Amino acid sequence: MADNTQTTTAPVATTNLVVPDEVTKQFPDLVELIKASRSMDEKERQYWVDVLPIMSEDQIKNLRDILDNEKKQIEEANKSYAQGMKENAKKAISNFDEVAYKEKKRMRLEAEKVAETEETKSEEQLLQELTKM
Repeated sequence: MADNTQTTTAPVATTNLVVPDEVTKQFPDLVELIKASRSMDEKERQYWVDVLPIMSEDQIKNLRDILDNEKKQIEEANKSYAQGMKENAKKAISNFDEVAYKEKKRMRLEAEKVAETEETKSEEQLLQELTKM
C-alpha cells in the first residue's frame, strides 16, 4: 500500500521563476533548494535567484545552511508523521475486535428485518382501515 500522506521536498511549482543559465551553472544545488523551499513565495524565490551572483561567499553559505536546514526539518517532520501514522494504524488494528464487529452487524441486520416486518404490518393495517371507510 502506497503512503500518500507524506509530503515531499520536491520543488514547488515555480511557473514564473526566471533562472539565468549562468546562475544555474554556478549554483545548481542552491537553485534547487530555492525552488524546493516551502518558506518562500514566488517573489522571494525570484529575489534570491536574482541576488545570488552578487552575494558574498559567507552570504551564500548562510543561505545554503538555512535552506538545507529547512529541507532536513521537513524530512524529519515527514518521518515523524509517517511513524505516527503507522503507530495509529497498529493501535486501530489491535483494538479492532472482529467478533464484536460481526455480532453488531448481525444484530443491526436483524433489527432492520424486524423494523421492515413491523412497517409492512403497519402498512397493511392502515390499508385495511382505509378500505373499510
